Amino acid sequence: MTRHLLKLIWNRRRTNALLMAEVLLSFLALFGIATLAVYYTDNYRRPLGFDYRDVWVIEYNPKGYDPAFPNRNVHIYWRLFHALEELPRVEAVATHSWGVAPYWVPGGEFRDEVDGRRYVADADRVSDGYLEVAGLELTRGRWFSSEDDVVPPNDNVIVLNERLARHLFGDEDPLGRRLPWPPRGDGSRRPGELRVVGVVREYRPRGEFSAPGNHFFARHRVDDPESNGSSLLVRVSPGTPAAYQERLVARLFREAPEWTFRVKPLAEWRAANHRLRLTPLVALGLVVGFLLLMVVLGLVGVLWQNVTQRTQELGLRRAKGATAARIQRQILGEVAIMTTVALGVGTLLVVQLPLLDWLGSVRAGVFAASLVLSAATIYVLTGLCGLYPARLATRIQPAEALHHE
Repeated sequence: MTRHLLKLIWNRRRTNALLMAEVLLSFLALFGIATLAVYYTDNYRRPLGFDYRDVWVIEYNPKGYDPAFPNRNVHIYWRLFHALEELPRVEAVATHSWGVAPYWVPGGEFRDEVDGRRYVADADRVSDGYLEVAGLELTRGRWFSSEDDVVPPNDNVIVLNERLARHLFGDEDPLGRRLPWPPRGDGSRRPGELRVVGVVREYRPRGEFSAPGNHFFARHRVDDPESNGSSLLVRVSPGTPAAYQERLVARLFREAPEWTFRVKPLAEWRAANHRLRLTPLVALGLVVGFLLLMVVLGLVGVLWQNVTQRTQELGLRRAKGATAARIQRQILGEVAIMTTVALGVGTLLVVQLPLLDWLGSVRAGVFAASLVLSAATIYVLTGLCGLYPARLATRIQPAEALHHE
């Protein structure tokens, strides 16, 4: 039966080639959007590593900031930090020096090599209170504390996430290990070393839809004259109303009347991050959905015309004893074979992506699930497109073949 169907398809190869081309393009477009959707879903279900709830981000503009007097600047920053700690509803305060805050701007991306192992890692420079503010889960060692004030000049202590610790040291204990400072943009290195004092389970500052990656924290001292931080983060008591932000800002103005402050819950940063991530997905989904609708309508029309033009052939088959069910299976079988050929070509194209390493952080399981989901959807759509034309074919009577020469 399959051989006979292949012969019928070949005899109408021009028309069928156009059908298969439409199916192929639809499959490629659907695979792209399915990969992104499955990738986001796979990332979303993974641990985030921090708790965004009840965390407020304080951005500031130091109008009176004078780089010529760093000690004066540090003194103002120190007063702001302790003014926040004195507020009754504030449970913890931390500074974020290299980046702005989770969900927005990561501290920085570093590339380096340690003992022959190359790594790429995001990094943040945070103060001692960040463990409590972000709700990080410490699995080994300790977090930053006042005992790190005695580290040698140009040195710093760091805390890795487990992913980076495994990548750099395998099953060995990372505590106490020393790393060079990652190179600057010009290739030069800062003097001193980084000493590992702890490990946290996970940390994904780019948000739920980002892939898990390597990360480390360096310690930031609030009294460091070379770096005043780029934002302040506070954890407030659960149930703290938004109106409390006015009291918080008023307290900060008392310490730095020339500065301007803006308080925003981290939950709002999260919502903005999700909109930024999901807007392209929704836009692409609408485009692909419109494309699939056009393909469905086109397939139904072409298959309908195909059945109409084959009245003589199908009528003769009925005259030789073919049942309506066999005629229907023939039409649907032709659609299934053409779909299989198109999907075979499409699969050969998309499997080149992981071979060429063009998928980045997309896991093999995500790729396979997207491929299966896309192929199954195409099979369902083409099958539905063939149902009505196949139904029309079953209504052709043997006498109708006599109307054709």
